[in-house]
Amino acid sequence: MANEKVLISGIEYKVRKLIEDYRLLSAENKELKNEANATKERLAALQELLNKKNNEFLKLTLANAFENKFGVEKGIQIIDELLGEIDRSIDVISK
Repeated sequence: MANEKVLISGIEYKVRKLIEDYRLLSAENKELKNEANATKERLAALQELLNKKNNEFLKLTLANAFENKFGVEKGIQIIDELLGEIDRSIDVISK
C-alpha cells in the first residue's frame, strides 16, 4: 500500500510539473507570436520605405539624365510630356 502511495505521489508530481511546463511554454509561445507579428509589421514598413526611396532614386536619376542630355528646361519639358502620356494611359486603362 505504501508503494502505491509513493507511486501515485510521484505521478501527481510529474503531472503538476507537466502542467506548469505547459503554462510556461504557452506564455512563451504567445510572446514569440507577438514578437513575430511586430517583426512582420516592421518588415512591411521597411519594404514600403525602400520602395519609396527606390522611386525617389529613379526620379532623380531620370532627372539628372535628362538634365545632362538636354539641359534643365528641355528636361522639364520632356518629363512633363511623359507625365501627360502616363496620365492619358492610366485614363485609357481605367476605362
